[in-house]
Formats: sequence, structure tokens, C-alpha cells
Amino acid sequence: MKPVVCCVLAAGLLSIALPVSAQEAVPAGLLTEVCLPFANRAQTLERSVKAARELEFRRPVNDTAPLDDWASEVTMVSRDGVWRVRIEEGSVERDARPAYEVSCIISSSRASARELADLGRRAFRDERYWTSPPDNAWRWDRRSAYPDEYGLAVEVREQAGERPTMTVRGSYY
Repeated sequence: MKPVVCCVLAAGLLSIALPVSAQEAVPAGLLTEVCLPFANRAQTLERSVKAARELEFRRPVNDTAPLDDWASEVTMVSRDGVWRVRIEEGSVERDARPAYEVSCIISSSRASARELADLGRRAFRDERYWTSPPDNAWRWDRRSAYPDEYGLAVEVREQAGERPTMTVRGSYY
């Protein structure tokens, strides 16, 4: 079922992104080819990094340390330096329970939080698969038959002095 959801989402985002400029297609590609497959655990961190490289992302210029074979987080930037993606995984405690979380964080020096939220609304508005809490229109939770085992959430945040971010997070209990 996971590949079907990603394919449907990819087709929807690509149909939206085709008439717009290539710059606006960058977050749609990150979402469909890097973040959602990673958060759904359909691809590993290494494959997500490879997918980002295929979208012409690279490690930041000042990040020259060799990538550890067991790296649990990687930050990459677009060729023009406008878009960033941070891919990370690890164990955390969520609601007083141990969990394994994978997350993919998209940010841009040119996109506002409102623009990222618009992308989220276009991508996650299908109420058959996603819910959005009434008190937070910038968050979407994937409907799950097994919420005690795993969860998928997408949230746009804007912190003072920081780039706005869209975080795609998969939590596995």
C-alpha cells in the first residue's frame, strides 16, 4: 500500500508542478522522491541521499568531513543553494514510549512558511488518507489502522530568525 500512496501523491504533485517553473518543482520532488519514501521506510537513509543527489542536491560546501558509514543525519543543499533538506533517523522517546523516528526536513531561503503550507495542502488534502487538526492547519497526520505501531506526520513551522521548515516524520513504536 505504501508504494501506491507515494505514486498517487507523486502523480498529484507532478501534475501541479508541471506548469510552474523548475524552481517550484524542487520541493515537490523532495517530498515525493526523498521525504515520503524515507518517512514510510520504503527507502533507507542511503537511498534517500542518493535520491536527493539525483535531484542535484549536494552536501554543503563547508561540510567536508567524510560521511560516516553509520551516519544518522545528512544535510544537503540544492545546486543554487536555495533549498535544504535534512534527512535523519534515530531512537527517541515519544509520549513516554521508546520510538524509532525518521524525519526529512525541507527548508528554503526563498519560500515562506505560507508557501510550504500551500504545498502541504495540495499534497495532503485527501481526507481519506490524511487528517489535519482543527487547531493547526499546517499539520497533517496520515490515517493509520495501527496508530500504536507507527505514525506519519507532516508539519510546517516558522521559528523567529530561522528558515521556515516542512518536516515529514515517521514514528515507529
